[in-house]
Amino acid sequence: MFPSGYTGIIRFLSERDTADRNYALSYYMKENKCFPPGTQGLREELDLYFQLCSLETTCETAAVMAATLANGGVCPLTDELCIQPRPCRDVLSLMYSCGMYDFSGKFAFQVGLPAKSGVSGVMIVVVPNLMGIALFAPPLDKMGNSTKGVAFCQKLIEYFNFHNYDSLLHADSKKHDPRRRIGNRDTELVVSLLFAAKNGDFDVVRR
Repeated sequence: MFPSGYTGIIRFLSERDTADRNYALSYYMKENKCFPPGTQGLREELDLYFQLCSLETTCETAAVMAATLANGGVCPLTDELCIQPRPCRDVLSLMYSCGMYDFSGKFAFQVGLPAKSGVSGVMIVVVPNLMGIALFAPPLDKMGNSTKGVAFCQKLIEYFNFHNYDSLLHADSKKHDPRRRIGNRDTELVVSLLFAAKNGDFDVVRR
């Protein structure tokens, strides 16, 4: 299905030989009509999944993939639209909600960014409308994520105002935001002041 140069055959065979849980889940999904009508055996579908799990890439290429997702599906190197905006949004939503295996909820709470990890130790992180990051640090934690990759993201959020729910208007002054241009803060304060004055909100005016 894929050129052999892109699929790690050893990883593919390993994934397929240890896939009892994936087979069980797939047949459970089939029983509940999650596959298209007429789907018979699931060998081809699962082989495709195992090959997707076994794709080989470099850290540089993975970074471009992450940056493309951050750029709304447009490759930052070629300016080519690789993913339509809606599927790009859907991919980021899935990465945010379940991209870090069983650690996904805690990662979303602590880091607040779309991310996807792999059992090889690779990890991509997306800061929407700004940048994509690729990390490769093979030691994994008990959840199957890169230990150093998770630690890096936690430190990144301590320094930069990237968490999905970090307030941009009332930002923590200790955090940096490279998206904010010099003078933007003063402009926002003036706009807030004018709106508050128009609405008679004296509490905001006093602040």
